[in-house]
Amino acid sequence: MQWTCKYCTFCAEKRGYLFKHYRLKHGIHTRTSPLPCLYKDCLCTFKSFNALKVHLSRWHAQQDGGKGRKITFHCQLCDFVEPCNEVDFFTHLRRHLKLKQKVSCPYQGCNFKSNIYSTFNAHRSKEHKLDGEMIFKSEIVSENVSEEPRTNRPEDTVTVEPEDSDSDAADTAFGLTSDENVEDLERQLEHNVAALFLKMTSIFNISETALQDVIEQINQIHLLSQPLIHSSIQRILHQSDDYLVNEIVKVVTDNNAFLKCTSSGGSLSTTSKRTAYILREFPVVMPIEYMLKKDKHTFLYVPILKMLQTILSNRDILEKAMSSESNVTQGYKSYKDGFRFKDNHLLTEEEFRIALCLYIDDFEVANPLGTSKRKHKLCAVYWVLGNLHPKYRSSLHSIQLALLCKVSHIKEYGYSEILHPLIQDLVSLEQHGVYVEQLGSSIKGTVLFVAADNLAAHSLGGFFESFTVSRMCRFCMAKREEIQLKEVRTGTFQPRTKESHDRHVRDVLEDSTMSQEYGVKGNCPLTVSLEHFHVVDGYPPDLLHDLLEGVVPLELALCLKGLVSKGYFTLEVLNAVIKQFPYAFSDRTNQPQLITKNFYSKRTIGGNGHENWTLLRLLPLLVGHCIPEGDETWEVLMNLKDVVELSLSASFTEETMYFLDCKIAEHRHLFQKVFPNETIKPKHHYIEHYPQLIQKFGPLSAVWTMRFEGKHKFFKEVVRHAHNFKNIALTLAMRHQKMMSFHLSNAQQNTVLVASSACVHGIKYSADMVVSVGSCSGLPDFRQITKIVVINTEILFVCRLMTSWYHEHFRAYELCGNHLSTVSVTELCELNDPFPLSLYKVKGRQLITLKGYILC
Repeated sequence: MQWTCKYCTFCAEKRGYLFKHYRLKHGIHTRTSPLPCLYKDCLCTFKSFNALKVHLSRWHAQQDGGKGRKITFHCQLCDFVEPCNEVDFFTHLRRHLKLKQKVSCPYQGCNFKSNIYSTFNAHRSKEHKLDGEMIFKSEIVSENVSEEPRTNRPEDTVTVEPEDSDSDAADTAFGLTSDENVEDLERQLEHNVAALFLKMTSIFNISETALQDVIEQINQIHLLSQPLIHSSIQRILHQSDDYLVNEIVKVVTDNNAFLKCTSSGGSLSTTSKRTAYILREFPVVMPIEYMLKKDKHTFLYVPILKMLQTILSNRDILEKAMSSESNVTQGYKSYKDGFRFKDNHLLTEEEFRIALCLYIDDFEVANPLGTSKRKHKLCAVYWVLGNLHPKYRSSLHSIQLALLCKVSHIKEYGYSEILHPLIQDLVSLEQHGVYVEQLGSSIKGTVLFVAADNLAAHSLGGFFESFTVSRMCRFCMAKREEIQLKEVRTGTFQPRTKESHDRHVRDVLEDSTMSQEYGVKGNCPLTVSLEHFHVVDGYPPDLLHDLLEGVVPLELALCLKGLVSKGYFTLEVLNAVIKQFPYAFSDRTNQPQLITKNFYSKRTIGGNGHENWTLLRLLPLLVGHCIPEGDETWEVLMNLKDVVELSLSASFTEETMYFLDCKIAEHRHLFQKVFPNETIKPKHHYIEHYPQLIQKFGPLSAVWTMRFEGKHKFFKEVVRHAHNFKNIALTLAMRHQKMMSFHLSNAQQNTVLVASSACVHGIKYSADMVVSVGSCSGLPDFRQITKIVVINTEILFVCRLMTSWYHEHFRAYELCGNHLSTVSVTELCELNDPFPLSLYKVKGRQLITLKGYILC
């Protein structure tokens, strides 16, 4: 039987060699990429080698010994006679060894005996290390045929690892095989030690100074322990020949891979040597520090062309980037269905083309309330390969760093100078492409869009950063006073086009007083230099800042104030319900904050986008029963909830876009009726553009900034551990690139199965979650997961069918179990929406509320 590695091309004749290969080649990455089962048709993964060995012995023992066969083992020291596998029998034997009873080796032809636990295990590992098919002594075993072979139940594979667990001797073998040599093993172990150090600095955020101190202390401890080694070897040899003992001690020391690499003169003994080794042996693209005009003013740029070459040299990433799923149905499911992509002549060519998605944002690395406020504020430019499916793009490791610079330097020098090296590479990508070795040709590409919040989009795009100016919209020529009376859907506002915008920029450059008239301050550096990118259709809206951190907290504050003033509930009651509500699954992570007493004066409930969206979704379940049906203040919130759900939908048809347009208009009219003294904010106006922008960019949830903002966390963690603000941008950029090289050197699968839950492409499924499958009368049907089953490489959900109906007042679905208690098996591809939902019991009802509109 051929045993094949699931992460590389390695093949072996015996399972023990594959197990050893995983230890040697992939063992350093168990924290970020769990270990897979050795059997190709098993999807289970594990966080430790011991857990993997327990799984192999418990669920795959019969596959090694023949299907349907059970062996009855007879212990020669007690009355133990049971059908079990080899590992269970050796576990029993070790109980005798712990009692200091002499145990005979059970393998035929071996007369070894011992009453010492470690000696017995060492004998088995040394003498029978590859004896997976060894014959046991006739008095030890007898064979029976079972009627039903034991099935492999993946939900039970993660167990408490027993203290005495052991695997096949073959799986613990570490001798050199016939096709291995000492030099190869030495090089691999040196690489593993370097990977460990890289992991410590880039993943665990241990400083180079601390790492060097640890290395020196370990070497010192080993040096001081040599007399103990000398004494032990001398005792074993039963002789006093110091020369021979010293030679043995020297050989043992010299062949310690860790000490050999880290001792004085070793390849990894100093920070500079470790850096040189990592640059030579790992796929690191180091940042380049550019000097600005004034001394000590610098910014960091990671060459985007080199990074593209490094990424696309990975076969798995290249295959995922080149595989395109065509949309056979009419609608909008990705950016490829939008006009922005279809009108781009470069990206729509038949040959493979690279579509880059940029992101720009400012973030604070120091305490935003301390004395260093804004002193170390940085501007970051990230990018992601748009050719990848969104399920791969959502991984933080897929988001690359392009540029880091202090915000103060951008204000002083401008975007054109700071972005110059990035723009040069992008121009080269458009005109000449980047050479991809695996394809043997140069691949061209361009920027598909730039994701940013409104402030960053207007700043980089050349619009006014202030939203109190007359023309505050980058999508149309609407004036601030006009949006109070007119809607986008009426067609009153003239949309910005490439021709009109270019004309406005020319007029402003000739006469700066025209900037107020057009709402334009200058040119966008990307538009000036790139042939296939324009500011008018290059900056999509941002759902996070428009809705979840803009309109939602504002209207929640207004409406909650109104509902409290009507006496439906008090702020104290609301906070008590928020605190005591039994949040489940992802809602537990994003549970809303308590609302402060001065929320109305602040005109916001506070909280981040995740928390605000969770509060709006679950508010009907929290206090919906306290509100009488038909209350207009409540309807403002529920209409807003509908708008958010529709905007976050992963796919659209012409009908659902029209429905979204109607819902936005309905919400606007009701908001102005209930709150006549409130003005329509610019973000209200931006939301009215969403139906047209979906036609341009595809689903807006695929181009928003939320996932990009998650990248900031890495840099903030590095700063928190580094305690060093001298050239902080250089420190962050170098740490990031080392971290990326660690992950790129081990590009592995993202599918993980654990116990009764499964994580597929970053989405976790657990028992009791609810998924949407199928539809009835235009509304989605729901099923509740009871078990997760793996058959070969397929993940299936065993689900309980649920009957559902929609409650308009709660904007939620009420579910109840099917009266026939019907159970169905559901495949992953059958789900209407990949994101599972939480089921809550409220006042005797089982309710779920959607995270995004489900298109049936």
